[in-house]
Amino acid sequence: MVVIAPGYTSVPYYPTHDTWAAKYHRKDDVNAALPHGFPRQLSGKLVWDGEDLSLAEHTGDDGTECVLKLNDSQLAELDAAIRHFQGLGMPMDQLNPNTFPLPSLHHVLRAVSDNLHKGYGFTMIRGIPVDNYNAEENMIIYVGVSSHIAPVRGRQNSYFNQTSEDVMVTHITNYLRSKDDDRILPAGHTDKEITFHSDIGDIVSLYALDEPVTGGESLLASTWRLYNEIAKTRPDLIRVLADNWPVPIGTDYSVQRPLLYYLPSDGHDPERITVQFSRRPFSEIRPKSWPITLTEEQVEALDTIQFLCEKLAVSIQIKKGDIQFINNMSVLHGRMGYEDDSKQRRHLIRLWLRDPENAWATPNQLQSRWDKLYHSKHSNGPQVYPLEPPLH
Repeated sequence: MVVIAPGYTSVPYYPTHDTWAAKYHRKDDVNAALPHGFPRQLSGKLVWDGEDLSLAEHTGDDGTECVLKLNDSQLAELDAAIRHFQGLGMPMDQLNPNTFPLPSLHHVLRAVSDNLHKGYGFTMIRGIPVDNYNAEENMIIYVGVSSHIAPVRGRQNSYFNQTSEDVMVTHITNYLRSKDDDRILPAGHTDKEITFHSDIGDIVSLYALDEPVTGGESLLASTWRLYNEIAKTRPDLIRVLADNWPVPIGTDYSVQRPLLYYLPSDGHDPERITVQFSRRPFSEIRPKSWPITLTEEQVEALDTIQFLCEKLAVSIQIKKGDIQFINNMSVLHGRMGYEDDSKQRRHLIRLWLRDPENAWATPNQLQSRWDKLYHSKHSNGPQVYPLEPPLH
């Protein structure tokens, strides 16, 4: 077993490659059996790696590729939709395809949803002129466009200005005051590298209001390509990932669930694999009131995800005016560290989304968390869409 310091796990947030590689490439586990029913190999567009994937920009009416550059007529349609919604005098939670009409762009954005769920698993929409709009108008654009791709929005926090409300948008920027600020904050609220992980829910989206001076590349890796690699070279680790792990949720330390799920074909949907995890809850970067005990095999499995994702990932610079959509069920994501200066600071806003028309089945062990995200019975109050980052 891994030795644990009081109040911490001993799993480093940034693992050491050479230590992992010496273990991973041993030969005695290659012939280990996969869990019963798990596929030897997955196929389809969701199986890709960064070296083979084209990130060429497409314009016009093609929403099935990875990078969609909006053309002048589409941008004019966005601008008209903003004015239409503002004229209705409705609150932000009423943004939907009817109140934010995009007559020509709608079918392109529906094709984006198809690409997220049945194609490559991610799409970058480029070219929105952020500086032409104020904070409220940019929020309207973001939520309005997203509603055509995935109309259900997930709550990300339950309190705003010390009152109970559903906070639907999170600001992703660096809250550290200096290089010497050692406060423990969520990884997205620092300028440091973020290891590969998944968020909560079906779709993770980011809208870039500003970009850093250097760095901050978004790193995306296909879960299916990752699965094929581990199933081929270390099937014993598939068994480890598919077994129960201690995964705390807030102050609930009793949760035991897998990190990897196999969803067999049900006659309507094909067989699927999804990996749902973050390294942070297991690592020493996050202090805890109790120790999480991981086996050596579990630590190796975490390291394997990180280093194989690094090998297989595609790197994308999120530019000002980009909206990135990721299928959280089929793509793991990370981020490179970055640097801001006094005039230019990386600033993204995030939505957690779901498209009932195309949504994947939710594994049973995750259903309660998905319900708290999306189901109205878990509402904490009115929806809020903060236009500025909170003070830290």
